Amino acid sequence: MKLYYYQSTAPNFGDDLNNALMPKVFPCFFDEDDVILFLAIGSVLFDHHPRQAMKVVFGSGFGQYTAAPRLDERWKFYCVRGPLTAQALGLDERLVAADAAVLVNRHMKREVPKRFKFSYIPHWQSLLNGNWPRACELADVELIDPRWPVDRVLEMIQASNTVITEAMHGAIVADALRVPWVPVLPFHRSHRFKWSDWAGALEINLRPYPTFPATLHDLWVSKTGRDGNWMSSKNRLIQLAVGAANDTLPYAAARGLRRLSEMEPVLSSDIALARAVSKLEEAADQIRRDFAR
Repeated sequence: MKLYYYQSTAPNFGDDLNNALMPKVFPCFFDEDDVILFLAIGSVLFDHHPRQAMKVVFGSGFGQYTAAPRLDERWKFYCVRGPLTAQALGLDERLVAADAAVLVNRHMKREVPKRFKFSYIPHWQSLLNGNWPRACELADVELIDPRWPVDRVLEMIQASNTVITEAMHGAIVADALRVPWVPVLPFHRSHRFKWSDWAGALEINLRPYPTFPATLHDLWVSKTGRDGNWMSSKNRLIQLAVGAANDTLPYAAARGLRRLSEMEPVLSSDIALARAVSKLEEAADQIRRDFAR
């Protein structure tokens, strides 16, 4: 079967984690035969997959980016990311486990010396236009870029005492690796549903904090929910105004990061995490039995 995951215009830690983690959970399991698609980490439950392919679902979620998929006998559910996914797709709530990325707890956890008091993980789209390197520098917070290779991001998370994160898989992995984390409300509203979905599986009372954008683009996105294409204007006065704002906003964003570093960090209970890991491992065992060669 083929391991399917979303591939954006830039590398993204959450999606790319599929290639690093799933072959450890399922050794010698995947090839390029797309007659069967394996859906694991990510919001990949939609109708864009080939209709004739069998879809094997292991900890994936519905993201509300599209309409809910029309399910038929070609969908094989072993477990899903959270209760909101189960509700949206009309599935038995017993299928709720957690995001499959939680299995880093079993397969990619290692001892790493702590080097950073606080680290910040923006969503990869926020980094395209937001000056977060400058904001982190001003706030004395280490930047973790989700576009970096998976191993580097994992090492940086484990080297942090506390992770502040707008990227959902920054929170998921930090939690699974027992690194306390502070949730940041995603600037783009479309990314918020999936946070509540995953948090519900681990019984986390999710209360993400807003923070100040590092550029005018992110401010526009956070207020309107739309991309700030108007800022590509060739009008010289508009360009100067945008440039002045972008020079100033990292200072406000840095103050926001410093404020977030004072918030009480989150960590799911050991019991909730152990239950999620157990359900995922039970589902993995069942998949291996069902598809034994």
